[in-house]
Amino acid sequence: MGAGLAFQAAQERYTRDDLIVLSYHVHIPLPDPMVNPSTIKRQEFYGVNSSPSYFFDGDSDGGGGSADAAKSIFDSKVDPTIDKHLAVPPEAKLGLRATSTGSTVKVKATVSKLTNKSEKLRLHIVLAEESVAFSGENGERFHSMVVRNMAVDSKDAQGYAIAPGKGGTFEYTFDLAKAAAAAKAHLEDFETNTRKGEYTFREKKHEIKGGLVVVAFLQDEATKKILQSVFLKPTGSKAAN
Repeated sequence: MGAGLAFQAAQERYTRDDLIVLSYHVHIPLPDPMVNPSTIKRQEFYGVNSSPSYFFDGDSDGGGGSADAAKSIFDSKVDPTIDKHLAVPPEAKLGLRATSTGSTVKVKATVSKLTNKSEKLRLHIVLAEESVAFSGENGERFHSMVVRNMAVDSKDAQGYAIAPGKGGTFEYTFDLAKAAAAAKAHLEDFETNTRKGEYTFREKKHEIKGGLVVVAFLQDEATKKILQSVFLKPTGSKAAN
């Protein structure tokens, strides 16, 4: 809970031009009703085996702590680390457009002015919900920037490969109903197969209620470093059950 409160404070202090926080929920240490297939893939990518775990530009920097530790975590870890990373110039420019029509969110992202020469660059496009109300086991009642879905390429891999020194334009359409259904199916499979019927969620939080945002970030998957990121609220987002 301490880390969660520390990052809430950071999101209040910094604008989204300086800091974007994404929350990938996982079934650690207990089953979590906000988990979905996209967050499971990110858990595997980062090799996360404890929660909370947080990363700055791909660098792991600790875990949780009690609510009483929140100020210490913010003062000693979160705030100075953000300041340090803000002093580093971005290695690319990202553009982002997002429009909502019915139960879809159409996104267009552009990458330009890329200076990084890594052969493992990948553009990720994320659909997140700004706030989800749920009283978790750690006492938190409101969860911010909950990842609901991530764009995949033609091979069903998360994100889009970027050639060294090159840019590009990428379009993706998020289907809210499909994303909600996939999350529900995952939770039901977790109950039935992973826990073999010995656990039942008291409430499944697969529904996408609204308050949606789109985040795009360019990552070097060799180092996990984030080269640039951008945040946008699409207009007219709808709920999906």
